[in-house]
Amino acid sequence: MYKEIIKKIILLLAKPEVAWPQFMREGFTNKQILKQFCYPLMGVASVLKIIQEAIFHRHPAYPIHVLIVHGLVYFGSLLASFYLLQYILKILMQKRYNITPTKEQSSIVIGYGLVIVFLLFIATAVMPSFFFLWIFYLYTAFLLWVAAESVFSLKVEERGVFVIGMTFFMMIVPVVVYGLLRGMTPNLQ
Repeated sequence: MYKEIIKKIILLLAKPEVAWPQFMREGFTNKQILKQFCYPLMGVASVLKIIQEAIFHRHPAYPIHVLIVHGLVYFGSLLASFYLLQYILKILMQKRYNITPTKEQSSIVIGYGLVIVFLLFIATAVMPSFFFLWIFYLYTAFLLWVAAESVFSLKVEERGVFVIGMTFFMMIVPVVVYGLLRGMTPNLQ
């Protein structure tokens, strides 16, 4: 399973013009994309967050259940972001392009489009001082540019709002949701 995920990540990062049509041909449902791609990456990010906090931020007054809650917050923020971004994509496509994306299209675009977010959450869980890696978020714009043609058949001159809007929301939503969920657990800080 993880070999398939790694192959998809490499294909998506190296050749998105090949990856997006392939993902459309596979035709996975929302549950399949979550189960076979998103959940494993969210889980890895959460487990690495727990391990990182256990190693670098553990002190006697910091019980293990706090570490687990932090991992769950990490997972929950990524999962909530997936669903919020699907809703935002649906609204954007309906308002701007008069296209109602299918559940399959939105889950493909958001699930695979969040690959950079997943990788950055994993990287910063392992090495929080590498926050400068967030500059790679900008590659999401290119991924969405290619997805606009492959998934929604948008012409070059029509893609601007889609790419800028969805890139912005893919950058902001996971961070805001994570901040909100962390803020809801003030006694576990």
